[in-house]
Amino acid sequence: MMMLNLLVASVAMALGAFVAASPRRAAEIWGAQRFERLSPERRPTFVRWYRAFGCLLWLAGTLFAVESIVFSNYHH
Repeated sequence: MMMLNLLVASVAMALGAFVAASPRRAAEIWGAQRFERLSPERRPTFVRWYRAFGCLLWLAGTLFAVESIVFSNYHH
């Protein structure tokens, strides 16, 4: 079970790192339709929110991995 948790955490961290490092590219990939419909002055705000989402996703993955390792012997 811990290996599955670590796999999920790794995927979350990888996606979060990608979105945080390249939010414009991530917005073009996953939010292409919405991104294209936005006016040019609203796009920077949209990209900033994508970066914030990436940071939160990476942090959630990290915390999930730490929790899985630290409490691996604790049964709920």
